[in-house]
Amino acid sequence: MNTSQASDEEICGIIASVIPKKAAKGGVRPGMSLRGDLGIDSLALMSIVFVLEEKTGIDAFARVDAFVTAESVSDIIDIVRKG
Repeated sequence: MNTSQASDEEICGIIASVIPKKAAKGGVRPGMSLRGDLGIDSLALMSIVFVLEEKTGIDAFARVDAFVTAESVSDIIDIVRKG
């Protein structure tokens, strides 16, 4: 899958596959806060970034600043879309 082929649902699914099942209970949706709703800390965020890089082919290193400042799932989706 490349970035242009990844749907919002697929990106949400990738995020859900990386975070603890308790945090992902009920699913991951674009409007959710990474920290508030999902409890994602910096270590979990980096895990998400590495898996997104592997699954979508994005250059995560080139966008590390954007990932670090992301506050919501939709922010992550936007970063992946810009691929």
